[in-house]
This record gives sequence, C-alpha cells and structure tokens, in this order.
Amino acid sequence: MIVILYLLGFMALTYALVLLFIFWSVRRNLQWYSKPSEEGKFCDGHGKKLFYRSKGKDDPAVVIIHAIGSAQAEWWPIQNEIGSKYRTITWDRSGYNWSTAQESSHKASDIASELDMILKLERVKKPVLLVAEGTGAVYARYYAAAHPENVKGILFIDPLPLQYKHWLNTINDMDECPNLFEATAKKKKLATRGYFRVFPLFRGYKLDKRFKRHIEEHYARSENYNAMQLEYSELESSLAEIEAMGEFPPLPIRVLYPSNESLIRDWIRNGIPEYSARQLGRLHQELSRDILQLSPNADLLEIPGSGEHIHLSKPDIVVREILNML
Repeated sequence: MIVILYLLGFMALTYALVLLFIFWSVRRNLQWYSKPSEEGKFCDGHGKKLFYRSKGKDDPAVVIIHAIGSAQAEWWPIQNEIGSKYRTITWDRSGYNWSTAQESSHKASDIASELDMILKLERVKKPVLLVAEGTGAVYARYYAAAHPENVKGILFIDPLPLQYKHWLNTINDMDECPNLFEATAKKKKLATRGYFRVFPLFRGYKLDKRFKRHIEEHYARSENYNAMQLEYSELESSLAEIEAMGEFPPLPIRVLYPSNESLIRDWIRNGIPEYSARQLGRLHQELSRDILQLSPNADLLEIPGSGEHIHLSKPDIVVREILNML
C-alpha cells in the first residue's frame, strides 16, 4: 500500500513538473516576443508590418529568402560576413515572429510585394542577388520571373524540385512519412509543450551563440506554425502564378545541393524510417536537378557532408558562392 502511495505521489509530482515546465516555456516565449529584437527594424505599409534585418551598404545587394517555417536568424552569421562588403537583407514574412499582416494570403505575388516594400524603404539599387533556401526557391522564382530587370542572379540552396506535385505525392504515398501538413501540426503541438527546448530541431548542427536564442524562440512559437501551414497551403497557387509568367529569364543560376547520404541521415534522425528515407533520397537526387532547366546559365555544386541545412553546416561555402556571384 505504501509503495502504491509513493508511486502515485511520484506520478503526481512528475505531472506537476511537466505542467510547470510548459507554463514556463510559454511565458518565456511570450516575454521574448513582447519586445522586438534590436537586431532588426520594421517596414510598415500596405496592411503589413514586416520585421527585417539589413547589414552593409554597398551594392549590389543580397536578399536572402529562407525556407517555409525557418528563422531568418539562421542566416544572420552569413549575413554578417557578406554585410562587411555588400548590403544583405533578411526578413520574416508576414505571420512569422514580429511580422504581421491584415490579410492571410501567402502566395508568391504577396511575398514579392513584401520584398519590393523593403527594397523601396531601404532605397536599394537594383538588380539584386537572390539567395533562396529550400521552399523559398518558389518565391525567388516568381520574383525573378515577374521582375527580371531587378535580379542579378540566383543562388538556390537545396531548392524545391520543379516537379513539386510528384515529390509531394511520393511523400504522401509513404505510410511512415508524414505529409507536410501533418508534420507541421505535430511540430506545433510539440512546440506548445516546450519540446524543442529539450530536444532542439538542429541536433548535430552548431548554431551561432549570438543568435541561438532567436532561433530557439522562433521554433517555440506556436503562431509560426500557423503561418507555415498557410504558406504550404498556397504553394500550388504560387507555382501556378509562376507558370503564368511564361518562359523564365536567362539569369545566372548557381545551385548548391547536399550530399545524398548526409541528407538521408538527416531524415532518419528526424524520424523517417531508413527504407523510406533512402527511397526519398533517390527521388530527391533524380528530381532536384531539374531546376537547372530554368536557365542556360545554370550550374550546380554538391557539398560533401553538408546535410539538409547547408547554410548551418557549411556557411563558409555559402559565403564563398555568394561572393563569387557578386
């Protein structure tokens, strides 16, 4: 009987501690976002208030478009390096962190208007170099197709394949592999419970200590996953907007890809069974190269040992490639 009472007491104490931790995590996040970071500033107009960061003064400027759901702070170490020579801009799209909007549309044309608003406020001389990571490649493609005169070139980093539907259908057909919306909903649930404070998303990656808190709080904020869902839900509309633009301009394009084995290991680490991860790896290797078809001035570079997040694992290579294109 005493053993049972001790056991019940231990379970009650554990439950209370878990609730206390969740409360602390939510409160810490709310306090963090109650005051905008001094790292950036705001651009306000057209029903939007965007939080962005600009470093450097000399043109041509570099504009970094991060992947859906990711934090602009992941790019700040690279931005600081480039910013010592050229102006470099990152921003949180509407719905993320301190960036807000009266409307909830996240199509590529809406993202392009956000970028134009920031470039106008900063009085940036065009053309600019676009650096786009993952799904952010969709927004870079639209902007370049809509405003080719404003774009000097594009550096794609592990971009979303042109055959997006084929890639998405393959993921959806795998029982062990959650689709984009299921994965986002799961991450939101974990974030509200403070899970990513104990088990960070970027295990195995060395984050810059100066900006680690910005990244941690980004992934602990449940509202960011709502914006993430909205962006995913409008991806096909964004791709339709790009198709309507017709032939893509013959801009200089450089594409950086992770090594296939490192990418597969990242997926396995994130919970995808090895068999499915290797299937996805083969398809990724087959489809991802199709983006080279966009321009006759396109080439690629595979980064050995880079993994899914090249900008975090090999920032020096990303800096080198940006400077080479400038």
